[in-house]
Order: sequence, then C-alpha cells, then structure tokens
Amino acid sequence: MLPLESTDAETVNTRDTQGRSTQRYLRIGEVADATGVNERLLRYYESRGLLTPRRTDMGHRLYAQEDVSRVRLIRFLLDGGVSTQNISVLIDCAHNGIDISGMCGELAAVLDDEFERISHEIESLSQAREYIAVLTGRTVSRA
Repeated sequence: MLPLESTDAETVNTRDTQGRSTQRYLRIGEVADATGVNERLLRYYESRGLLTPRRTDMGHRLYAQEDVSRVRLIRFLLDGGVSTQNISVLIDCAHNGIDISGMCGELAAVLDDEFERISHEIESLSQAREYIAVLTGRTVSRA
C-alpha cells in the first residue's frame, strides 16, 4: 500500500520515507478522462492482466502516468482486432523497457498471426468496398 500525501485531491502524490514527493498517480476517473476509456473497461483490462494499478490503503486504484499511454496502446490494438490475450503477450514482451531479442519466442508467433489476420481483413474489406463501389457507381482508386 502507498502512503498518501492527499486523499481529497484529484491526483495523488506518494512520498518516500524522507517525505519527498516521488511520483504523481492518477485515480481511475482521471485515466478514463485522459484516454476516453470508461472505468468499467479499465477494471476489465486489469482483470485480464493488461494493467496493474497500485492501491491505496482504502483499495482505490492509482495509475502511473505511463498507464495512460498503455491504455491508449491497448485501445489501439483492440480497435485493430487484436485479442486481449495477444495484447498481453505483446505488452509483456515488447513494452516493458527491456531488450526482447531472443527472449520472447511467443511474441514472434503472435505478431505473425496478427499480421496475417489483419492482411486478410484488409483484403476482405477492400473487396467489399469495391463491390459497394460498383453498386453505387463510384470509382475506387487503388493505392
């Protein structure tokens, strides 16, 4: 548990043993506001192991500033159709500030599978777009 400097402020600062301010933490509502992801989804991401917020003595979640970027990455990958299981592998292997070369064999397979899935989805969407273009008399430029 973290000692709190203030419990009524929107943001919470922790203090080290000498009383110096260490890191600014955000409450769940602030993370929701900053990312556009509602609190329920943030708790879901936590249940899936994608986020691990700290807790106050009262059990309130406290998020580090880096968690905002992490939530945005999770949202980006989910919007791209990547499963939470694969996001977990990706984040664990590639986004913890460590050199992953040779360390995470599962990551290469996950990325290969996701690349193929996305490529297939793009092809399917392109075909559907062309079909709709024909039906509506539009021309489709190919990039």
